[in-house]
Amino acid sequence: MNGFEQAVAYLPPRLQKALNALPSEWREDIHEIRLREGAPVVLSTSRGDFLITREGNPTAIPIPHLLVCTHEQVEGCFLQLCDYSVHSHQREILQGYVSTRQGLRVGIAGCAVMEQGEMVSMRRITSLCIRISRPHNGCAEALLRGIAEGGRISSTLICGEPSSGKSSLLRDLARQLSGGYEDRRYRVAVIDERGELSADQGLPNCDVLLHFPKGAGIQQAIRCLAPDVVVFDELGDMEEAQAVVAGLNAGVTAIASVHGASAEDMLRRPPVCHALQSGGFQKIAFLSGRDRPGTIESIVNVEEVLRERDRTHTDHSGGSRGRVVQLDETQPAGGDFAVV
Repeated sequence: MNGFEQAVAYLPPRLQKALNALPSEWREDIHEIRLREGAPVVLSTSRGDFLITREGNPTAIPIPHLLVCTHEQVEGCFLQLCDYSVHSHQREILQGYVSTRQGLRVGIAGCAVMEQGEMVSMRRITSLCIRISRPHNGCAEALLRGIAEGGRISSTLICGEPSSGKSSLLRDLARQLSGGYEDRRYRVAVIDERGELSADQGLPNCDVLLHFPKGAGIQQAIRCLAPDVVVFDELGDMEEAQAVVAGLNAGVTAIASVHGASAEDMLRRPPVCHALQSGGFQKIAFLSGRDRPGTIESIVNVEEVLRERDRTHTDHSGGSRGRVVQLDETQPAGGDFAVV
């Protein structure tokens, strides 16, 4: 099954019937399915968000006979996503998502259960955001041309907003490096905390540490697997940032992603600043956004970004993205770009 079929298989029968009635060009373009209790089903596509009727007709505006979710449908879908074992997914639920064995990741919203001031679980699930993962072989070629030089890969942080293609780029980059890039096969370790990067055994030439916390997984990969490159999704807390810095000091290249629409967004996060200031990454690749997923807007040197940040802190003017050479807007995804 493809990504769309895998996602729809978790839906209640009435919702499955409507989505399976969509034209094929629509099914191939959907990257998120949003279910909300008492609200219409929303389909996120490259053209924007759409509603869907009970007969399977997409529409940009509210019309009669829309497909609306009940509480029972949202709750039933959630239980099926958890394989009817909510307890086994508690660590994920506390972070706001659940993942399936096929690597499907689903964001969740509901009512927090608190004990002594700390969240211990979530009940009455009211919203599900089902992200559809698809292989995009070759999408990392432009990125690799910008970070590979003389047989060496620069440690790189991929910065983009949600649904801008970060995970797809990481997956294809790991696939190309481990399978052989420019006459060299790289030893690649993938720290796949959420099971999304290696879904459906899509990285057979990589060493995959599945469901490992990223900080511990990075350290274990360095100690035991002797990788050339460590790949992981979403640099988050200080432990992960410190693990990246330690890995670089051990001669290991790190390729990771971080949420942010700009350098300003990224530099507001202390763990990211620590990794950049400590030399954990040499380059930053900025993505164009969710309207052009997987497209590299620019690649900059970390020193340039930090220098520009320090300058703006001094004179209180300008931005902090650094001296960036933008891509020619006429270039297709994967086209040429400049590195400064």
